[in-house]
Amino acid sequence: MRLLDYVIFLLFLATIVESILWSSGGKDGVLRAEIEASGELYLLPLAQDGELVLEGPVGETHVEISDGTARITHSDCRDKICIAMGRIQEPSQWIACLPNRVFVRIVAESPTGDEVDSGVF
Repeated sequence: MRLLDYVIFLLFLATIVESILWSSGGKDGVLRAEIEASGELYLLPLAQDGELVLEGPVGETHVEISDGTARITHSDCRDKICIAMGRIQEPSQWIACLPNRVFVRIVAESPTGDEVDSGVF
């Protein structure tokens, strides 16, 4: 290998490391569960434990926030795939109960952002 080959390799390696650091940079903010159901949007902090019961076309869906994670614990849907998806805790992870039209995802927001609508707990 020649000197230029080493320079190109080091630039490539630096680009990969920078990409990894940049993509994981969103964890500095406050983690929240963003829940969409029946045309409503709920923003709940993952730091506060609680449960939200949502009505959908096929019945109820229970979303639980505990230990910094969110999950669907009960749904009246037929296949229960949303329950099998388990817990989510990282930004951009999501769970969906399509028959009940419930969508839960984790978002990271800056600590100086809008207040959280935590009055549902």
